[in-house]
Amino acid sequence: MTRTLAPIYSVAWRAAIVLLTVQVSIDATQRYITGSQPAPEPILANAFATPFLVLHVIGATAALLAGPLQFVPLIRKRWPGFHRATGRTYVLGCALGAPAGFVLALGTSAGPVAGMAFAVSALLWPLFTWLGVRAVLEGRLDDHRDWMLRSYAVLAGAITLRLMLPAALMSGYEFYPAYRAIAWLNWSANLALCEYWIRRKRRQPAGSARLAPA
Repeated sequence: MTRTLAPIYSVAWRAAIVLLTVQVSIDATQRYITGSQPAPEPILANAFATPFLVLHVIGATAALLAGPLQFVPLIRKRWPGFHRATGRTYVLGCALGAPAGFVLALGTSAGPVAGMAFAVSALLWPLFTWLGVRAVLEGRLDDHRDWMLRSYAVLAGAITLRLMLPAALMSGYEFYPAYRAIAWLNWSANLALCEYWIRRKRRQPAGSARLAPA
């Protein structure tokens, strides 16, 4: 029964990630770029919101939208050129969004605990991305996949935060204490689950995929 439902579960969680990614991207664009929706006051209160908030949103949104396409086997096999193009979009989004995110972490109005959490994630995201790029240039495809999964897990903290924070507020927690805790949990929980999946996958018998260095 479990094996029968496994493909359904796989499609379901992939579809959920895509839908959440699109929703978060639309929400961020409307709030911080077009201004068609009101932005949260704690975000606007960031000391470095201008101009780094818009730069962060543009880069992170581009990477968020490109990321899920990187993990579709059909795209990688049938349209490798498209896979490489979206991969470059992801890397460029990281190159713009991560430094801007680090500056925003320094200016957050939520205090040093939240600031440290956002700063760490802003450093891990480009680090994992760079390790993934280096792996594919050296032909280490398994390592490339694993590092890019870790990279996207950190980036997808933007999605997890928007799920955790409303749940915490509806549970009766005050905004700032919940925000400070979730600033750490949003990406670390993703990264822990990602690492579990990677290690579980490694235990399965399979040959390591390699190509000639690009």
